[in-house]
Amino acid sequence: MEENVTAVEMPKKRPTFLTVLCILSFIGSGFLLGSNIYQYFMFDKTYAKQMEMLETQQEALSDAGVESGFAYNSIQNGIVTLEKTSQNLGLISGANILFALLSLLGVFLMFKMSKNGFYLYTFANLFWLLVPLALIDFEATMMNTAVLGFFTIVFIIMYAVNLKHMK
Repeated sequence: MEENVTAVEMPKKRPTFLTVLCILSFIGSGFLLGSNIYQYFMFDKTYAKQMEMLETQQEALSDAGVESGFAYNSIQNGIVTLEKTSQNLGLISGANILFALLSLLGVFLMFKMSKNGFYLYTFANLFWLLVPLALIDFEATMMNTAVLGFFTIVFIIMYAVNLKHMK
């Protein structure tokens, strides 16, 4: 008697590490999407107060005789960033929102075990790093971009390790 065995291919199970990465990326990209939408709609209401706070901090440092150093330069960079953002708010917010959406889509695809999600996520996040450098001010945003870039590269590497599980 001959047995008729039908092979049923089970879908690949998503590794726990990939699931955790995707959840962290959903949270991070979702938060950044929300904060950029908020910034776009609330910038005019918060600009004057933020500028006043930065100028007050700068004056306090100047009164204390501190006109250089990390704290002073951080405040200067904050003022430059705020001014440039006010000049290019629509373009900056639009680019940030676009890259946040592309990043979320990439994470969703990786959650569904698709390699295309990795490539979309990588593209979106690497180009997202260029937004402040290109549209605000290279020198003023370089430190923040370097820190964000470090975490971006770490996440891309961790996702790349999981590529073997995706189709």
